[in-house]
Amino acid sequence: MVCALLLAHGMGIPSGADEDRASDVSQFPILNEQIAGGPVHLMLHRWLMGQMKQADQKIEASAAAINSMESLRAWQQDTRNRFLQALGAFPERTPLNPVVTGTITRDLYRVEKILFESRPKHYVTAALFLPAADKFAPPYPGILIPCGHSLQGKGIDTYQRGAVLAAANGMAAMIYDPIDQGERIQTVDADGKFSLTGVAGHNRVGAGAILLGWNTASFRVWDGMRALDYLTSRSDIDPKRIGCMGNSGGGTLTAFLTALDDRIQVSAPSCYITSLTQVCESIGPQDAEQNIFGQMAFGMDHAEFLLMRVPAPICICAARKDFFPIEGARNAFNRLSSVGKRLGFEERITMVENDGPHGWAEPLRLGANRWMNRWMRDTEDFFVPPETEMGISEQEILVTERGQVMLLPGARSVYDLMRDEWSRLKNHRQPVSVSDADGNKPAEDTAAGDSNTAAGSQLSGEKLRTAVRNRAGIRLLAQIPNAEVIVRGEISRPWGRIRQMTLQWREGLILPSLLYEPGSKTGLPVLLAHGDGKSAATDQAEQLAAQGRVVLSVDLTGFGEMQGAAKEFYGSPVKDEPAAVVAYLLGQSLTGLRAEDLLAAGRWLSREQSAQSVQLSAAGWAVTPALHAAVAEPELFTSVTLSERPMTWGQVIKEGARHRYSDLVHGALQDYDLSDLEAAVHERR
Repeated sequence: MVCALLLAHGMGIPSGADEDRASDVSQFPILNEQIAGGPVHLMLHRWLMGQMKQADQKIEASAAAINSMESLRAWQQDTRNRFLQALGAFPERTPLNPVVTGTITRDLYRVEKILFESRPKHYVTAALFLPAADKFAPPYPGILIPCGHSLQGKGIDTYQRGAVLAAANGMAAMIYDPIDQGERIQTVDADGKFSLTGVAGHNRVGAGAILLGWNTASFRVWDGMRALDYLTSRSDIDPKRIGCMGNSGGGTLTAFLTALDDRIQVSAPSCYITSLTQVCESIGPQDAEQNIFGQMAFGMDHAEFLLMRVPAPICICAARKDFFPIEGARNAFNRLSSVGKRLGFEERITMVENDGPHGWAEPLRLGANRWMNRWMRDTEDFFVPPETEMGISEQEILVTERGQVMLLPGARSVYDLMRDEWSRLKNHRQPVSVSDADGNKPAEDTAAGDSNTAAGSQLSGEKLRTAVRNRAGIRLLAQIPNAEVIVRGEISRPWGRIRQMTLQWREGLILPSLLYEPGSKTGLPVLLAHGDGKSAATDQAEQLAAQGRVVLSVDLTGFGEMQGAAKEFYGSPVKDEPAAVVAYLLGQSLTGLRAEDLLAAGRWLSREQSAQSVQLSAAGWAVTPALHAAVAEPELFTSVTLSERPMTWGQVIKEGARHRYSDLVHGALQDYDLSDLEAAVHERR
């Protein structure tokens, strides 16, 4: 039969192992570098990077195929639509209710401190640097400066310096605080104390946003667009001469806003533009807002953010010693330049390099401002004030009296906004009770309250099955290749034997497995998956086998022996998070990949044991893929037991939790929560 066991000798548990040494099969790894094709813990990383490189080739070919303004416009429109879809729908524009809370005057410029609402009661703090009235007459060109990752936000002098250079040359520049930076920390207590800021805050926001079909960038892009609304509403700003420049995380937002907002006529992102594949290989995927769902799959690397707006003048600012690889920045510039040369606007694309580390150093600030000056003031004349002129102090630039917007009456955080959306989704659904395999409500569900039981989906049967497949990326069982299984070792037990095996159905990914075979068999075979790997399920497997049950215990992709990462995801101890984010860039989910592992393994087990169906047992972080697999193929898994459940996705939203990225499915809460899947499984029983 196609799934028959193949035997491999000389591997697995040593043949001379005595009973004491062999009693714990988990101490003998099944995989090695020879079997895995390299370091075992990097198997998933290698597999994903192979897909990233394939996506790179398609993206380069797509850019090379642009040979007319018509083909450029068609590509721009299609890519922009896909970008917007990945971010989710933006809200309606509501009144900004802007307030100038103070003004500070210097010789070269004056600063207005601005407070506005990008959404009702969702406050944004900004500082508008205006040219000295006795030196330049309005209306001025306007420049938006999104901040990079600094705790001080707009208060940091290196970012203010960019605004000073602009104002000293007759251009207004508005620098604003991102969420979780400056005056916009989203988790502030009544005393104004907080601990979660910057990247850590963005990643926490990202977990809930992904489940809703959004992204941390969805909030940040909208804040930037509303900042442009304010800037262009002023009578002293020329709305037809608008630029955008920023560094690091501000370079990210500069690129995003350039791609999505046609009001931006000139752009100069700094210390961001490179190659996503090179970033993921060299330092690992960056924080939540820098990774857009499926962007590599639909053809949007860093260069493509800017390609979406050419022939608007573009200046890529880069540092040769940056952790964002300079080779990637140069490749992006070359890709843009090639299109510009073919279509006749090569002079509108340039690159400025600084021989230094990551940061908006003076040469990059000058390069960006000179570019703005050239295209918005039509002059090469440029005044450089002394570098000691770095703006105003961090205390002076505060817009709010207490220094944090969340201390304003009625202020609403991004977590409040996500809870609003989850409530809206729940209002379209019917409550569903949730029971465990014994018909009892799980203890953790009881403790969690309404978030587990009030979000029953209207979807059921085939509609729910289709939603699960589409959201998680799970193919039909008939489309999943048959597994090749190789026996690599064996030991005896009083009740039978344990076989060490590898199971492979994807090229480049091999699942180490243990097959527990009792001498006297009874009941359905059991497919066992644990989020900590098969070693964490040894006792359960042996108990079942001693009762006569055949058990296949599998390390799902990225679990057990395969757990590990090339780089950390911003200090996260969770080893599969970097891989989860790379998969996200490819439009995939580890939940979907692992669900397909279960389907391939379950089918093999049912055929090998001549059983019509399999009992599925999952624990810990294997629960989410198990639920998806069971709903996707109900005929294969007619019995499901779950333990050590993670929190439901509704709880992630309700509590504003920092959830494990490998347990997320983009946009799933638009159709179902984990409690809905569990209810569907138990109803089938």
